Amino acid sequence: MSKMNNNGESGNFELKKEYEAYKILQDWVKTVPKTIKELEENGETDKLIKYKKQVKLVLQKLEDIKFALENEN
Repeated sequence: MSKMNNNGESGNFELKKEYEAYKILQDWVKTVPKTIKELEENGETDKLIKYKKQVKLVLQKLEDIKFALENEN
């Protein structure tokens, strides 16, 4: 029997959405080195700083989702 969350959805559905979000973020992270290199080569330091902050936030979200997936049992 699946657990129901506060929205009346099953926990399995929520787990599937978290896994999909995790995979999307994981794929995005793979593009980071190329993007950073391009920003450095173009001398776009303001954009580079903002991008690096965004990367840190995404990595934290990945950790949060990974933790939630591992502790879903």
